Amino acid sequence: MIDIEHELANLAEVPPAHLERVTVLAVDAGDQVAMKSSVHGPLWISWSKRGITGLTPTFVDETVDAFIEHHRRAGYDVETLPSALDHDIETALASGVAEGLSFDLRGLSSFQVSVLEACQTIPCGSAQSYGWIASQLGKPGATRAVGTALAKNPIPLLIPCHRVVRSDGSVGSYAFGSDMKRELLVEEGVLLPGM
Repeated sequence: MIDIEHELANLAEVPPAHLERVTVLAVDAGDQVAMKSSVHGPLWISWSKRGITGLTPTFVDETVDAFIEHHRRAGYDVETLPSALDHDIETALASGVAEGLSFDLRGLSSFQVSVLEACQTIPCGSAQSYGWIASQLGKPGATRAVGTALAKNPIPLLIPCHRVVRSDGSVGSYAFGSDMKRELLVEEGVLLPGM
C-alpha cells in the first residue's frame, strides 16, 4: 500500500520549479525551449512530444521568457535540443526541405493549419502567391485571410511562409522583415521582379 504521507514528504523536498516542469512535461502540457545556432543566426526553438511548436530568431525575442510569451504556450528552458532533433532542424534549414520534421500546430485554427500545410507544399527554389494558397484551399476570395494566417506562422523558416509573395511578384510582409524574406528567397534561387 502507498504511504501517502511519505510520498507527500518526498515531494516537499523537490524544488517547486522542477516539480512543476516535470509534471507539465509528463502530461505534454508544455514545451521545451532551447537556443540553437543556425545558418540564420541563433534561434529559439520550442518542441513538445508531438513536434516543433515554435521558432524565432533571437534578434526578435532576445530572452527565453520573451520567446515563451510571444508564442503564448507554456514552456521551459532546457540546455540543448535532443541531438536527433538538432540534426534534423540543421539539415532542414541548410537544405530548405523540412521533410521528416513533425510540427505541433495545436491551438491554431483549422484555417491557419490548412494555410500552413499548403505553404509546406511549395518547394525550395520557388514561390507562390497568397492567392495561389487561397485557391488551393478552395477559397479564392480569402487572400487577405491567408496573409493573416501566414503572419501568425509559429514556425517560420521550417514552414516556409517566406515562399509566399504578392501576385505582382513583390515579396510582401514577413515576420522578420521584408529584407530577410528577400534574402531567404535569393538564397533559394528565387528570382522576383526588381531583384
